[in-house]
Amino acid sequence: MTYANNSTNLHHTNEKSLIVYICIHFIMPWAVAIGVIGNLLSILVFARREMIKFCVSIFTIVLAVSDILLLTTSLFNIILPDYLSISLSDQSTFWCHFHGYFDLLFAALSGYSVVFISVERWFSIWKPFKKAQYVTFKATKITVISYILISVILFSWFPLTLHYNPNASNSVETCRLSRPIAYKVFGTISVIFTYIVPFFFLGVLNTLIAYRLHVRQNTSIKRSLMETTNIVGIDSTSSARKRLQRQRNTDRNITFMLITVAIAFMVMSFPFQIYWFYMQIRQLTVPNSTLFTLTQTFRYLNCCCNFFLYSATSSLFRRELSEIFNCTNSLNTNLKITNTDDDYKRRSLLAVPLGSIDRTNISPEHNSPISPMLSQTPSKKHETFTFPGSENGHMSQCKI
Repeated sequence: MTYANNSTNLHHTNEKSLIVYICIHFIMPWAVAIGVIGNLLSILVFARREMIKFCVSIFTIVLAVSDILLLTTSLFNIILPDYLSISLSDQSTFWCHFHGYFDLLFAALSGYSVVFISVERWFSIWKPFKKAQYVTFKATKITVISYILISVILFSWFPLTLHYNPNASNSVETCRLSRPIAYKVFGTISVIFTYIVPFFFLGVLNTLIAYRLHVRQNTSIKRSLMETTNIVGIDSTSSARKRLQRQRNTDRNITFMLITVAIAFMVMSFPFQIYWFYMQIRQLTVPNSTLFTLTQTFRYLNCCCNFFLYSATSSLFRRELSEIFNCTNSLNTNLKITNTDDDYKRRSLLAVPLGSIDRTNISPEHNSPISPMLSQTPSKKHETFTFPGSENGHMSQCKI
């Protein structure tokens, strides 16, 4: 197969080193498994009430979904072909045309989700009073739909550059590149759109955010020193200041968490694209298996590390995650208690012998089904029952 997508050519190369073996047989499968579980947990956390009230949570959910899909794509592009010693694109017409399309699409969705996360944080740090005007849930949803549609349309060229021939004598020619010039032109544009543009915006935005946070930290330190020398009339405004400080701490916590995610994305996804441009410049048709595998491994490790970055850098994320497990444990405990009570009642009823009931002690009213109806009188007798009320532990009465 002609070099149409790096991820489907690895098994055709004869060069197999220990690094390649370790990456494909150990690191990548574990990255996929841990990444899928971690991103699912991230979706559950960001969908909670305390987190979804932030518009940025929508971008993080989209990022987690795209990372799951990108990790799943790696199974069919790299891991399974190496285990089976055959390319899946040589066995399926659909996968021949779309194996690189899905890789580009999900990578672009991940990249631009991180970009708009940084844009939202830039508004929070630099334009906090205008953030409510520009960063709304409606604008966030429109933005997500827009860059998804743009990515879907922009990469539609890829299936058109490949040709599938199931009757080819050589497996390398089964799924081959039919339009190499179009592939190079549109491939370069797609790589620039998917990786270079996000890398540039992430670098600029996160530099500005880090600078602003540094200046704000110095200002807050100076202000706290001034307040310690002028402790007059603080009681009237202490609650408002504490609430504002708590809000700033939460915002700073989220900002630090998302800056860490953006930096990790830049560091771990960019080497593969450098190598891709190197191959295009040198006009290499078969990649170096060691370099290709290492750069791809970094890409997939980036998809699985976000959950650990969230947990390590955000106390709010850790608190919401612990509440999810606490709710799960409490539900399991209540279910076990209910099942135990039901089993105890069932066993108690079954343990009573049928002949142990003394029928001579049963009142005459229960012996005859008609006597209770005849013994009823129209007189009303009031009985008062006292039971604990549902509020404040007071006792309430009910007359019948």
